[in-house]
Amino acid sequence: MVHVFIINPAYSDKEYADNLRDKLSRIPDLTYYVFTTGTAGDETQLASTIEDIFEGEQLRIYCCGSISSAGKVLNGINDISKIELAIIPLQKVNYLAAFGDPNAFADVEAMITGNVTRVDYIRTNHGLALNNVSFGMDSYSHKGYENLAEMLIFGRYLPMFLANLYAIFATPNYIYNIEYDGHSYTRRAMEISFYNVPITARNVSLSDDWHATDGKVTYIQVSRFGVLGRIIYAYQAMKHKVRFTEDDPKNTMRNLESARVRHINGAPIWGALDGKLVLATDWNIEVVKQGLKFVVPAEASDERE
Repeated sequence: MVHVFIINPAYSDKEYADNLRDKLSRIPDLTYYVFTTGTAGDETQLASTIEDIFEGEQLRIYCCGSISSAGKVLNGINDISKIELAIIPLQKVNYLAAFGDPNAFADVEAMITGNVTRVDYIRTNHGLALNNVSFGMDSYSHKGYENLAEMLIFGRYLPMFLANLYAIFATPNYIYNIEYDGHSYTRRAMEISFYNVPITARNVSLSDDWHATDGKVTYIQVSRFGVLGRIIYAYQAMKHKVRFTEDDPKNTMRNLESARVRHINGAPIWGALDGKLVLATDWNIEVVKQGLKFVVPAEASDERE
C-alpha cells in the first residue's frame, strides 16, 4: 500500500511537516509520500495527479487539515472506489465524532494501522461533499471567511467571527423550491443544509440522529427574518435550545436520500460543499450509500466493534 499525506498549509507550518516526515521515516517498510499544497484549495488538483501517478496501486490518502481539506481531495479523485481516505485533523473536525474520539484521528501511527469502514458521501451536480452541503447563512459565512483570508495573520478567531457577523447581516431570505424523495414545496428560508453528521463548524449539534452509513442525510431548513431573529436563533442553537421537527416551518428537519434545490425565480444561489463555494442555479443532491472507504484509527475501530 502507498500512503500519501497531503498537508493543508492553512492549518500547519513547516515544523509540522518536518515532524511528520521524521515520524514516518521511523516506521519500518512503509511506502509513503508527503506533500504540502501551495495554498489551501490546491488539494483537488494534487489528488487528481496522485491518482494518475499511482494508478494500479493500493492507495490511502491522508488529509492533514480540516473537513474542507478532505472534501477538496474527494473532488480530485476520479474513481473513489479505488482509494481509502483518512483525515488527520489539524483543527477540530466534528464529523469524526461519529466514529469515536475525534482526538484519536490525530495519532498518525494509529491511522496507519487503522481499519477501513464504508461511509456515505454526498454527490451533487456541482461536486462532492463528505459531510455537508449548505445554502444561505452557512454558505455566506464561508463567503465572508474567504473574503477575509488576509486577516489570517491575526489568527482564525477574528476573521471567523467577522465572517459569521457578515452572514447574519448579508444573507438573503431566498424563496427556495425544494424537491425531495418525490415531494415538493416552496419555503422562504435563511438556511438550508444537508448533513451526514449534523454538527456545524461552530460545534452546534442539531440532532442526535447521525447518518454516516445508512444512505440518508439530515435535511435542515431554518426560517428567521431580520437581524435580531438570526442572532437569537444563533444563540439558541449554540445552547441546544432549538427543536426541529418535520412539520415546523421555522425549524424543519427530516431524513432524505435525495433532493433538488432551486431559487423560485431561477436566480443563482451560493452553495457550500464542506466549505467549498459554488454559485449555481440548480442543485441536485443525492447520497452515495457507503460509497467511500474511510480510515478510522485502531482504537476507534475497536470501540465500534
